[in-house]
Amino acid sequence: MRQALTSPFAVGVASRVGAQICAFALVLVASRSLDLAVFGSFAVAAAVSVIFTTLVYTGIYHILLRSPDIDRDRDTFFVLQLGVGSAGAAVMVGAAFLFGDPSETGPAYALLRLAPIPALASLSAWLESQLVRAGRIRTTSSAVLASEVVALVTAVAMFRAGQGIDALILARFTSMAFIVTLYLGLIRRLPRLRLRRDTARTALSEAWPLWGSVSMGMLSNYGADIVLGAFLNPAAAGAYRAGSRLANTAADVVVQPLGTISWARFARLEANSSRALIRTAWTENMALGFALVIPAMLSLALLAPEIVGVLLDPSWAAATGVVTILALARSTYVLTFLLEPTLTCLGRGRQQFYVRLADGALLVALLLTIGRFSAEAAAVAVLIKSLVISVVGLRVMMTAADIRPADLVRAMAPGLGLGALCLVAILATSGLHDRMAAAPGLALSAGAVVLVWSGAVAGLLRRRLLVLPTP
Repeated sequence: MRQALTSPFAVGVASRVGAQICAFALVLVASRSLDLAVFGSFAVAAAVSVIFTTLVYTGIYHILLRSPDIDRDRDTFFVLQLGVGSAGAAVMVGAAFLFGDPSETGPAYALLRLAPIPALASLSAWLESQLVRAGRIRTTSSAVLASEVVALVTAVAMFRAGQGIDALILARFTSMAFIVTLYLGLIRRLPRLRLRRDTARTALSEAWPLWGSVSMGMLSNYGADIVLGAFLNPAAAGAYRAGSRLANTAADVVVQPLGTISWARFARLEANSSRALIRTAWTENMALGFALVIPAMLSLALLAPEIVGVLLDPSWAAATGVVTILALARSTYVLTFLLEPTLTCLGRGRQQFYVRLADGALLVALLLTIGRFSAEAAAVAVLIKSLVISVVGLRVMMTAADIRPADLVRAMAPGLGLGALCLVAILATSGLHDRMAAAPGLALSAGAVVLVWSGAVAGLLRRRLLVLPTP
């Protein structure tokens, strides 16, 4: 049991849970300090910043994990990451002046002030990838948690000082400064601006499918914020982002650490010429992800009105429908979260790019046709897109990794069973719930779900029907 609790995945999930709690708490604090329009202005700028920062943390980041000669290549990798981050910063500056007056508290103001973040992230990503390569996933997971705590403390202090949107902006900078300082203390190495053309050429040829794929994924996550901010108003973008934060929290605490460990495990199997074992790793990791995400998303969709009513300021009630719809969308996303490591490590990097390209193109089409009229309409567009792409992505992975229908059934069965148990727990407490005040009633239903789910998961782990992954 102790080994399970200290495994890289367990620590990763615990750290991610803590980080998501901090991010969620930040939304709660913001709901009591900002109106939806101001929060929406930050949400639009933060969406653009996250997209470019994520590009820094992928592509070259993952090529570094697989480099056969890290001492020769590490400086070239940093130069490439710095180039990506600097390009993102430049785009944000340009967008700020196109979006409006940067001197006013709106999307343009937030874009301009958050613009340096992607460039600063290049150093953080370079350092973190070396820690992950060394198998220190517990260290990086804990560092991410600590940085989110720093961000939350900064924002709360700034809100109390009456700083408004600047509280959220400064929180991003203090978080980045903290994690860079911590990583430098662990790595004790600074990059040099040295570029090997052959290394850069090879890395770029392998990285662009990942960049394209992740760009489409980021468009799926944040495209609605940008479209609503551009076509409707910042308040609609704020309602969507608040609802999205609630819906994404439960899924991300599982998907992100499990995805990182899957990258490390699949890359190791590829390097050891053990590609046939990727099928086994895929089945185990998909089963765990499905078993953890599906019950959480189903419960969130059913309890969304109570959750929004209890946790957020009443003026943010517009986020309720978004939470329900996006919870259903996130439950389908878990079917494709292994797309990138699976296809890349099986030599089909371009194929995963084309899947994500279709993902992004479909989302844009749906957002521009049905999703630009309200926050809930944007959530419906995301749900439709997620349903279509989950079917396509699952089919592609099954073909590439020789995953049989029986493997898929074994991967999905525990999650479906756990989802049914959580549904029963919610229905069983609904009678008492209706006769109680909102907060105690929500606590009763949530407690019943957690009790039933945790007990069932423990039993599945003991019987080896679920397996904790290793890097």
